[in-house]
Amino acid sequence: MIIDKIDNLMLYEPILNGLGNGLEAVRALDGFTEGRYEFDGGFFLVQKGITKPMEEGDFEVHRKYVDVQMVMKGSEDLAWAEINDLKETIPYDSQRDAALYSGDTNHRMAITAGMCYIAFPHDGHRPIRHVEKPQKFVKIVMKLPVTSDRSFTKSAPDNK
Repeated sequence: MIIDKIDNLMLYEPILNGLGNGLEAVRALDGFTEGRYEFDGGFFLVQKGITKPMEEGDFEVHRKYVDVQMVMKGSEDLAWAEINDLKETIPYDSQRDAALYSGDTNHRMAITAGMCYIAFPHDGHRPIRHVEKPQKFVKIVMKLPVTSDRSFTKSAPDNK
């Protein structure tokens, strides 16, 4: 997982095919209307809401897409764990490109407006959470296809 400022995202373009086109599409938005937006090389979702308690829910893991999550307004707390340290609770669903896992939320980070994180297929992540009190957020979740020629694209194990 990479955690950084949105302003630094272009530093990761060499390892994230389609990132430049995605950021161009985000810049072209007229406001943050919720929904799905397509661009050459992927798509992104604009999401708004209120965080859930850290204890609720599971970690998510994706195989087809790398998540580039950008907090535009508000904040959220995020938990991260390496997939091999988690236990599968709901098997991989190729339609949703997600499997769910349980595990410790020891590795937490506050992600505030202007920050982003990049979750690769081996990164279990529990986004949109709070540790102390609910937080409002507006975020963009960009989905960039995993390419088979990258070392970070190992598939999530099927036997958890």
